[in-house]
Amino acid sequence: MGVLIIALAASFVPAVLLYFWCKNKVRKPSEEKYKNACRDALMKGFLCVLPVMLVSASISILFRIIGIHDGHSLLESALHDFFVLAFSEELCKTFMFTRVLKKADYSYTWLDMIIFMTIVAVGFEILEGFVYAVDSGAIHMLVRGITLMHGGYGFIEGWFYGKAKYTGNWFYAVLGFTICTVLHGAYDFGLSDDFAALGEDTAFLSVSLALLALITFIVMIIFFAKKNKKKQYLVPLD
Repeated sequence: MGVLIIALAASFVPAVLLYFWCKNKVRKPSEEKYKNACRDALMKGFLCVLPVMLVSASISILFRIIGIHDGHSLLESALHDFFVLAFSEELCKTFMFTRVLKKADYSYTWLDMIIFMTIVAVGFEILEGFVYAVDSGAIHMLVRGITLMHGGYGFIEGWFYGKAKYTGNWFYAVLGFTICTVLHGAYDFGLSDDFAALGEDTAFLSVSLALLALITFIVMIIFFAKKNKKKQYLVPLD
């Protein structure tokens, strides 16, 4: 039990550090209205757990009604990871993100949109960590924490959503949501017991997906560190 508690606490460190960095350092000058929006984004991320439970339960019930749960266990596992988990979580995070933008009482920028979506995702990831602590091992929790999967996908979706706002072409928002849902579903499925049961050869794909999430996290950090070099990210959009 002690090892699990330590692993759980350690898994939160990247998410917590990223939140405070985004709120206090990434955007300069860090105006109070911006900081309030960051706090709101974090709270929306925490609250995101509630609609996720509702949507995922609804999709799960729908699958049972149409008889998907009676099919092959591997297919059932894939559908569960891609739709019950990934799709519902990305959908609810996106909804909460739009609530943050609606409540923000200043002209936010493309950079702000990326940060807000990232923080919403980080907030959800922190609370989700307690769920995984119930039936996951210490290694699994540490991998999820270090790769900061939700935060990285939040960064991707925030970038595409900002691109849509900047260009007026909302195809980018749909594209970003689709990319994150597919990557998220593949990540969860790659770490599932059903996928691992296929044989040792599957380990390469699982590790690759975890590394991709880690690379996304690193790219995000570099982007935030160099954001002032591209002025389009700093132009007020609303």
